Amino acid sequence: MELEGLKTRFFSDKKKAISKEYALLEQLVQELQHRDLPPEVVVEMNQEIERLNDVLDHHLKLYFYVKSVKKKVLNSLLNDLEIVPKNYYRNLWSALGMLVFGVSLGVVFTSILDNISAFALGLPIGMAIGLVIGIEMDRRALENNKQLEFEIN
Repeated sequence: MELEGLKTRFFSDKKKAISKEYALLEQLVQELQHRDLPPEVVVEMNQEIERLNDVLDHHLKLYFYVKSVKKKVLNSLLNDLEIVPKNYYRNLWSALGMLVFGVSLGVVFTSILDNISAFALGLPIGMAIGLVIGIEMDRRALENNKQLEFEIN
């Protein structure tokens, strides 16, 4: 079974946000068409794409439909197939590193130095640790062909 394509749409210059989101979704669908995906995932994605293709071009909530479909497709890829966009783990672990390692180190520095301002020393160290972990996980995902060719912010 093959993944359906998105309907070709043309947006005015005033609708830059929706044009950008739609182009990103088109790029995602085109890349997924070149991958071997399980039939149940393809069926689920085709249903979402059909719903989006049925929405009129001038519908007020088209932007939200596009974002919703993109989110559902990415979540399906992440949860079912563990396929992630570029730098997904780096972005995730930079925040997690500050939270998990940075706060802990900040508390340790504060208690050792007996100065509350030493708490701030832990955050950049935690972020650096998180970046290292995230970059390593991204590298592993790329080696296992579990990474998409583009980054999503």
